[in-house]
Amino acid sequence: MERPKVRGPTLGTEAARGEAAHETEKERILSCSPLAPLASPSRQALLELGTLERLARRQRLVQQGAPPRHLILLGAGRVRVERTSEGRVFPLGHRGPGDLVGESALAGATVATESATVLDEGDALLVPLAGLERLAAADAVLRAALAARQLETEARLGSLLLCTVEARLLEFLGAAARRWGQPHAAGQLVSAPFTHADIALLIGSTRETVTLLLGKLKRAGLISFDRRRIVIRDGAHLAARAASA
Repeated sequence: MERPKVRGPTLGTEAARGEAAHETEKERILSCSPLAPLASPSRQALLELGTLERLARRQRLVQQGAPPRHLILLGAGRVRVERTSEGRVFPLGHRGPGDLVGESALAGATVATESATVLDEGDALLVPLAGLERLAAADAVLRAALAARQLETEARLGSLLLCTVEARLLEFLGAAARRWGQPHAAGQLVSAPFTHADIALLIGSTRETVTLLLGKLKRAGLISFDRRRIVIRDGAHLAARAASA
C-alpha cells in the first residue's frame, strides 16, 4: 500500500503566522511607549496605521528642515536627537525603547525642528503623521502624551542653558539609569555604551570635564564602571545630589 505523503504547512498558514507575529511586535512596541494608555478604538487605529521597520546604524530617521512624515515609536535600539541653530548643535538626548521620535512635527510645523540618527540598530513602529493628526484631534490621552514629550524636549534645552555642568551630568545619569538600567551586582548598570565624549555632547560640556566629574562621583561611591559601562551604585543618593545641585 502506498504511504500517504506528508505535507508541510501551506503558504496561507505561514503567512498567517507571520502576520500574527507582526501584529504582536507592533503591540509590544506600543505597550512600552507613552501612548500605551490609549484605549480602543484609537489604539486599534494606531496599530493599523503603523508599520514595522528595522533600524540600521547611522540611519537618519528625521532631518531638521525637511518635511516630517512619521511619528516613530522605538521598540529597540538607540537614537540621537539634536537641533542645530546658527551653526551650533544642541543635543536633545538619546532615545531608546519606549521613546518617541519626531513628535515635534505634531505642533503644526511644516518642517522638522530636529534631526534624529540611529546609533544602535533596533526596530520601530512608524506612524504616518497625517493619520496620527486625525487620531490626536479626537483623543485627549493621545494629545496629552504628545504634548508632554514636547515639553520634555524644551526642558532639555533649558537645562543646557541654566544648570551647572555637574547638575546636568547628574540629571543625565538618572535619566540613563531609568531608560537603560539593568540589574547589576553593584547596583544598576547603564547598558547603553555611552562614551565620555557622548556624555559631554549631551550635557553641553567637554570630555575632560565629564571625565573629572565622573571620577569625583566614583570616589564618592555613587558610581563605578564595568567594561566601560557606568554602574549606578547609589541611585537614591545620586537623585538627592541632583536635586540640590
